[in-house]
Amino acid sequence: MPELPEVETIRSALARLVLGKRICQVRVAGKRVIDPLTKKHIRKEILDHRFVTCLRRGKYLILQGKDFSLLFHLGMSGSLIFFPKSKTPGKHTHLLIRFHDGSELHYADPRTFGRIRFYPLLPLERIPELSRLGWEPLDGGISLSELGKAFKRRSAPIKQVIMDQRLIAGIGNIYASEILFDSSIDPWKPARDLTRPELGRLRRAMERVLSAAIDEGGTSIISFQDAEGRRGGHQNSLQVYSRIESPCPRCEGIILKRNLGGRATYYCPGCQRK
Repeated sequence: MPELPEVETIRSALARLVLGKRICQVRVAGKRVIDPLTKKHIRKEILDHRFVTCLRRGKYLILQGKDFSLLFHLGMSGSLIFFPKSKTPGKHTHLLIRFHDGSELHYADPRTFGRIRFYPLLPLERIPELSRLGWEPLDGGISLSELGKAFKRRSAPIKQVIMDQRLIAGIGNIYASEILFDSSIDPWKPARDLTRPELGRLRRAMERVLSAAIDEGGTSIISFQDAEGRRGGHQNSLQVYSRIESPCPRCEGIILKRNLGGRATYYCPGCQRK
């Protein structure tokens, strides 16, 4: 599933590629990705308008016009691809937006776990899907004391806690493993037991790991593509994720894989101890 770095990679490209262009045609399809009410509004409300802002909140991408917001969640396999010229839509294309200059934006989603929703222009905190999201890890908007207080109420393993979108928005399975390795924290350690030095290492690791992934265009393990159809490059820099039985890049240990909460968790038992 695309996580914060992948969605941010798409956002920054779309901000460059589609803002200010007049929308001259809209085609919608699919029953699961776009609900009937959203289909009706997309057809009626965005035609002949322009996107003026492109935002990200957690794993959500928001394209805004003068008086509307179009909300995207990419699910497991969704992609938003910009084409400079008209392109025949694929069988899994659920939304096609054509601009006045002949360029197009396609949303495709083979597994249909993604979502597209239409809203009138609202503050992000009033959009239902976004109102439940927690702290943005790259915004620096939470102190170590506040983070510690939030964790003190959590007895669950720290990996599960940092993946809770209601607490921290945008981190999924790939980056949770990478962040905990970078901060030398055992994924199974209860969140409430983290010390202040560990909290500091964790917060710095979030910023470092997520920023590095954005700089490399995101991580393409299976199907992720950026807004111009290119694979990311950060999979070549992963320290532990999907590197089972490889040597630890920091010590003489071996990377192991275990399930935690039904998710594959990669870690080094030598570097990451409770």
